[in-house]
Amino acid sequence: MTAVDYRSAGSVLGERRGAKDQRADNRPPPWRFWKGYSRAARCIRFIESYCRVPSGVNAGELITLARFQKDTLEELLADGVRTGGLQIPRGNAKSTLSAAVGVWAVADHPDSPQVPLVAYNSLQAVRTLFRPVRSMIQSHPDLAERLVVYSASGDRRIWSAWNDGELLPLPANPERLQGLNPTVALIDEAQTLPPAVLSAVLQGAGKRAESLVLAIGTPQPGGQASALFTLRERHRSGAKMAWVEYAAPAGCDLDDVQAWLKANPAIAAGLLHIDVLDSERALVTEAEFRCYRLGQWIDIVVADWLPSGAWERCPRVEPPPDGTEVILGLAGTWTSSVAVVGCTFDGSVFVAWAADEASDDDIAKVLTACTERWQVDEVVAAPRWRANLIHQLADEHTVNVWPNRVDIEVMSATEWRRGIVEGRVAHDHHRLLAEHVSATTGRSTPDGSLRLAAPDDGRLVDGERAARMAWWRAVDIGARRESPAVF
Repeated sequence: MTAVDYRSAGSVLGERRGAKDQRADNRPPPWRFWKGYSRAARCIRFIESYCRVPSGVNAGELITLARFQKDTLEELLADGVRTGGLQIPRGNAKSTLSAAVGVWAVADHPDSPQVPLVAYNSLQAVRTLFRPVRSMIQSHPDLAERLVVYSASGDRRIWSAWNDGELLPLPANPERLQGLNPTVALIDEAQTLPPAVLSAVLQGAGKRAESLVLAIGTPQPGGQASALFTLRERHRSGAKMAWVEYAAPAGCDLDDVQAWLKANPAIAAGLLHIDVLDSERALVTEAEFRCYRLGQWIDIVVADWLPSGAWERCPRVEPPPDGTEVILGLAGTWTSSVAVVGCTFDGSVFVAWAADEASDDDIAKVLTACTERWQVDEVVAAPRWRANLIHQLADEHTVNVWPNRVDIEVMSATEWRRGIVEGRVAHDHHRLLAEHVSATTGRSTPDGSLRLAAPDDGRLVDGERAARMAWWRAVDIGARRESPAVF
């Protein structure tokens, strides 16, 4: 291996190269000598020669591209293409394909390639693209010798020694994307991003003789204001670009297996089991299934968050015996309605107390009575609610204020819904809980995930929220208790 001469290479960027940079091989790699290949052919050969499956089935094996993946790359990477889009349902290995294209793009071009991986936020950029890229690089010696992985939280990137290339995971901030000079820019889950993000990337992409912007995503309910839909409309209006779309025929029956196969080429390729769609069909709303699994655009923003009868079909349990360990969830409006809902560590939910109106003293007395009856490990309180009361309760109870964070709301809502649908949430079938669960609405976040909210008509949902908070904490703590200690 020949080390890089950092007296010249480092001076280009005005950087001091570290020890692991100096160990990188800067000699022209084998793929540099592939002659007579088109851009698409080079990419396909590179992926199948050097990129390994990062996780799941066949993890660690070299990727063998399916026919539909090769066709997609030949369309999007054809000579002269500067802008391209891929619309395909979930489960068709688009993130793995995107990551492999990113590795090729930073390693192949000889002239300091820049490869931004743009996603809804930094977390998504790292989770769905940067981690698979890192895995592919570290699992093949020819890549590991030439590509340096920086994984510190404030400096995540890939540096290619032989061509001074750089791959960067970036959040979808139009202002931060203005100064890019990409060779290949990959916009992941473009249905979650506003058109301004696409415009910012496209503006930077015209600085090179050969540059390419690729937007990849899946339709989502109410996603017509997204970068992906905007790009699709530009293609339909005749714009010069490449567009590949996998979708079921409009108006098809939800149980039409042939429509499933048309929208999901990964099924025929053996990359996706049709049983996944068959089981999911009964668990999600029609809008979600048409968007995420059939690739159809549905103009809907608010959808029913539970299948009909799912809550009523959950197992019935009585409130736990005295002395049982429980978590209590506390939620309510600022001046009136309050609900205290408990959950045991096996995930059984019950109404401990509820009232249309309650003072701070009333609530404090109720919680004291609860601690005298059960072993209350924790009281989970809704955020921004009766701050003085929360301080008062903290003197006598272990109080955990529910984090006012989108990721916690999304994760708890998603798992809560899944637990109900799968019949894992046993409850006492209290009338108040049934009413509040029914009144709760499910709203899509910008990245297509689920958040639960109160309805616009003013119906109360305090019981549902208290139940979800208590259940989420009980299940989380219970799982950690069951996990073996590691020394």
